Amino acid sequence: MKIHGLNITREARDKEWGFTQASLPRYHKGESDIGMLICHGFGGSPANMRCLYEKAVQMGYCVSMPLLTGHAKTFADMEKATWRDWRRDADNALQRLYDFGCSRIFLCGLSMGALLMADLAERQAGLESVDALMLICPPVKMKRYLIVSAFFAPLIPYVLTAEGFDDDPDKEMYYGMVSKKLNDIKRLSDAVRRHAGGISCPTLLVEAENDNRVDPDSYSILGARIPQAKLITVREAPHGIPYSPKAGELQNIFEGFFRGAEGE
Repeated sequence: MKIHGLNITREARDKEWGFTQASLPRYHKGESDIGMLICHGFGGSPANMRCLYEKAVQMGYCVSMPLLTGHAKTFADMEKATWRDWRRDADNALQRLYDFGCSRIFLCGLSMGALLMADLAERQAGLESVDALMLICPPVKMKRYLIVSAFFAPLIPYVLTAEGFDDDPDKEMYYGMVSKKLNDIKRLSDAVRRHAGGISCPTLLVEAENDNRVDPDSYSILGARIPQAKLITVREAPHGIPYSPKAGELQNIFEGFFRGAEGE
């Protein structure tokens, strides 16, 4: 792991990553009245969720897949973003589906995107506008090394773990992080913990067996709080299931869950 500390922060902060059009937000107006909101994770981009976007389009849904503020640019841009910006991005993406004329809403998110989708589902619960929710690797409780990284953010503000994504469009993301932004994830996870009991729609929790970022306690926490939550574990899968060799298996889980939700 390559860590950039205080003496070389500008190098990490202003690094150009070479993001392409694969990382731009995507929207699709399908023939169905069902709208699917798909949200990428912390440091990621819509490119990481391509397999689910394509599956949702194939299923006939209208699809809204935003690019979260501060992502697919530079660490300097990420540093300015907050959890409130990301919440607003989720709200705007939902509005896009309403503008398409959708009367039923499905939500799906990866990692921090899963927290945003859980938060959105809870805030919309009183309106009964969210019909199904799929949370992939939600970091309600992060691994200890991430908690420690947040604590030491003033000393180690930026962490780089690789120089780039080697021209793989599905893996366009920051390989590293702005450490203090982990505190924004913590704010989201705290909100989800407090209010998850208000999520009233069918919910599928998807766990990656080899997750190096999410503490497994996250699933017992959510399972105990969300009334209609069910858990499925993808064996030998990493945290980034949608852009891993397990993407096809995840597509099948995605289709099976949301096709089932169509009839409820």
